[in-house]
Amino acid sequence: MYIMKKHITQSYDRLIAILLGILGTSTACLTSEYGVPHGDYKVLGTIIDQTTGQPIQNIQVTSNRYGDTIYSDAQGKYDVTFVDNYQNFLKIEDIDGEENGGEFGTQEINIEFTKADQVEKGKNWYEGKFVKTQNIELTKKENNEKTID
Repeated sequence: MYIMKKHITQSYDRLIAILLGILGTSTACLTSEYGVPHGDYKVLGTIIDQTTGQPIQNIQVTSNRYGDTIYSDAQGKYDVTFVDNYQNFLKIEDIDGEENGGEFGTQEINIEFTKADQVEKGKNWYEGKFVKTQNIELTKKENNEKTID
């Protein structure tokens, strides 16, 4: 009789362990998500000459996170995308000298996204899509500011 009770108890314990394992795994997968907050963050705008108001072409725009580099087009437009929202900044540099109408100074701009910049809501760890317009005015370097390469 003792052996039969022990066998039934062991079988019962195994069945409970299997059921709890299945239920625990299935409910954990439905309610938990692992990772870090992320989203799609875009900064776009126009780069212009502060004095003339004219767009500036071929200005290098570099993002901090992954070293992405783009250049402003003929209308001075640029468009940079980030995959997260941590310490984003842009470095704006004139690397072609006088070819784009003058030699312009370098700027670094911190970019902060807010709920007002959100264009699409996300779910769980995905925060959604954000778009921010950041127009940039560059000033020409003075003769004594020009660097010699």
